[in-house]
Amino acid sequence: MLKKATSALFLSAFFLLAPALVAADVPDWVRVLAKQPVKTYADDVQGVILLQEQITTVKENGEIVQQGRLAIRVLTPDGRNLAIHPVFYDTESRVNYLHGWSITSKGQEYESKDIVEQSVSSYEVYSDKKMKAIRVPGVDVGSVVAFDWEQQERPYIFQNFWSFQSFLPVEKSSYQLHLAHGWRFRSEWINHEESKPSEENGALIWRLADIPRIENEAHRPSSRALAATMVVTFLSDKSPEKSYTNWSEFGAWYDRLAKGMRDSTPPIKQKVDALAPQNIPMMDRIKALANFAQHDVRYVEVQIGVGGWRPHSAGDTFTNRYGDCKDKATVLSSMLAQIGVKSYYVLVNTERGTFKEKSPPQARFDHMIIAIALPDASYSHPLAAMYEHAKLGHLLIFDPTNEWVPFGQMPSYEQDNYGLLVGDQGGEYIHLPVSSPESNGIRRTAKLKLTPDGTLQGDVEEVYKGFNAMGQRRYLQHATDNDRKKIIEYFLGNSVSAFKIDNFELVNTEDHDKDLIVKYQFTAEHYAKNVGGLLLVRLRVVGELAGGWDPNKPRHYAYDFPAPFLNTDQVEIALPGGFKVDELPEPAKASYPFGQYSSKTEIAGNLLKYSREYRATATEVDLDGINDLKKLFSQINVDEKSMAILKKNN
Repeated sequence: MLKKATSALFLSAFFLLAPALVAADVPDWVRVLAKQPVKTYADDVQGVILLQEQITTVKENGEIVQQGRLAIRVLTPDGRNLAIHPVFYDTESRVNYLHGWSITSKGQEYESKDIVEQSVSSYEVYSDKKMKAIRVPGVDVGSVVAFDWEQQERPYIFQNFWSFQSFLPVEKSSYQLHLAHGWRFRSEWINHEESKPSEENGALIWRLADIPRIENEAHRPSSRALAATMVVTFLSDKSPEKSYTNWSEFGAWYDRLAKGMRDSTPPIKQKVDALAPQNIPMMDRIKALANFAQHDVRYVEVQIGVGGWRPHSAGDTFTNRYGDCKDKATVLSSMLAQIGVKSYYVLVNTERGTFKEKSPPQARFDHMIIAIALPDASYSHPLAAMYEHAKLGHLLIFDPTNEWVPFGQMPSYEQDNYGLLVGDQGGEYIHLPVSSPESNGIRRTAKLKLTPDGTLQGDVEEVYKGFNAMGQRRYLQHATDNDRKKIIEYFLGNSVSAFKIDNFELVNTEDHDKDLIVKYQFTAEHYAKNVGGLLLVRLRVVGELAGGWDPNKPRHYAYDFPAPFLNTDQVEIALPGGFKVDELPEPAKASYPFGQYSSKTEIAGNLLKYSREYRATATEVDLDGINDLKKLFSQINVDEKSMAILKKNN
């Protein structure tokens, strides 16, 4: 993520620079594409990929040469940023050439030699990865921009990807494969039916046309989870250690790569004795070591050579007190071994859905966490992050990189995800646990008072659990009091107008093992509407629970929830003097396989009591359930707008 952000900042700055103009020498293939008839696309489509070619050559020694061609027609003013193309490389690869051209809608031709090279290293990322980028001039609506390049690499893993779907529609895409003698391949398809190649002049060529873009929809799965891709694995008897045909072999490869990295050192042993002495309960010892790796080892992404995959030694990470996710998992595993607790690497992708139940083995992991084998009777109650393994027993999944996640819980993006458990005998593809609704959510209570002029004032307490607490702490913990107040005002402002925060208090912001509590007092003038001597009071005072997307537009993808959750509201409103209830709304009740919602309103003395409960039991609602989800959100919206009607006493 940090590498992507660094690259984006660089490209944004590069886009502002004027490209150097040279005499145009545009190749014929670009001219042919520029003369193609222009097809019609949706108004928000920035551009269309006219041609996308990838040519992969595997040499006898395992070196891989990749050539690419890309041509895009710009369709909107925002599409002018498509005039930039980057190519990434490192110490094990090089860019042999990178060219760029453009042809305007009026036929003017441009060529650019304006290539900029920059490291992707930053304060948070230390890497040998570099980037070459070119920007072509003369680009406006209707222009065709084109690039071609060649890259040579000595890969650590013999695998290649044909990623032919993105945020732009594609008119033509092809993948061409040349294999040296002694090499073979296997191809597997993700999010697309298999297409057979043709054989031409000793090469295998796959061709596809009219590939739709990935639509931008609220709460959809990530682009990587949706994108159609072909995974190509290269196999050779001469280099079996860099290839794999199943998840077990992939895990064995990684186990060999990380061999010896978890070996302990005297300073590590000394620290373990201090943090986790034998006279305290085993679970407390495990937790103390997990806390050290999570909070005392600073996160710095390190990608040097094979360091993109191989962790640094536990001793080095412990001494330096910094490292990336692999390093933090490694030092924790080393420390746990000192108290007799076995642990295992777990490779994951933080974009849930990238890996699915039947995903083929592929090197698209971007994160490492750890599975801790808990001894029997070491814990007294069920833990949300527990994975029960048939042979290895109770495995507690723990992410030492995420500083906001409490011990015993998991970040939402890892729940209901898939990962590779790296064991002594190879790898095992596992389905990671998902927490219960009761483990996440917001419990809100409000004790309020309504005045005759419609002003509402009183106290609100919000208790955040699970992923809700993690998200709030991320924004609140290190913010100033003024910024904290602004965050509360922003949230309250989505539900109430013309209000002011009288005071507020945060509880347990730094104690991650406890629920985060946010308390505040507010005053909202004219909250209740005076209509003909009646007061109309909206019962749902704070918080909107219905998901945000336009139900009138067709839905293309599943709807994602972060994790199961349970949100509740308990609201008490003291009636103003001289008023009584004239009418109450009907209770709400909706139940579907993925979630339930209910609410009710009642009178107790001079108190108007409103309560509701929203329980989500799934992380995803597929397209077959979208109509039911629309119904649920519609019912929630109706309830959230419901009013109690008050009238004056006779």
